Amino acid sequence: MNQLRSMQRRRLLKVVGAFFLCHPFGLTKALASSGTSALEYKTFAAFLDVLLPHDDLTGSATELRIDEKLWELSESDNRFCHLVLLGCRWLNLTGGPPFVELNMEQQVAVVEWMSNSDWDQVPRRFYELVRQTAIELYYSDPAAWTGLPLERPPQPQGYPPPWQ
Repeated sequence: MNQLRSMQRRRLLKVVGAFFLCHPFGLTKALASSGTSALEYKTFAAFLDVLLPHDDLTGSATELRIDEKLWELSESDNRFCHLVLLGCRWLNLTGGPPFVELNMEQQVAVVEWMSNSDWDQVPRRFYELVRQTAIELYYSDPAAWTGLPLERPPQPQGYPPPWQ
């Protein structure tokens, strides 16, 4: 029960953060055509794969279906949905090809810029809120534990003492 409350509390904090992003910037007008396009789905997947790429032991964010889980979460809250759509649209404003058509090095450079941008601007808020949620979903999946000395999530019980 405590674990469920903790997850609900975290989700609420994320939604509140998304609200404070959307409300002062008047994003409702900017997202008047809020239908999600195939390009936005691809953009979001590419963004998540930059954050959580595959390696020799574990799959990428999309291989663990984190993109699908986040879209489902966005369907339950309009503010989070608006944040995701606006972030995807921003990613495609590179002045060149859409984000998904950039090579990996260019995509990493865009995401790195986002991570260092002004917190009061859309790119950084999108980066932080989506990254935090994606990491939580990714590492709650046992498929992400391959190669780690874990048999269960370290929380809520905590990490074992260093002598064990």
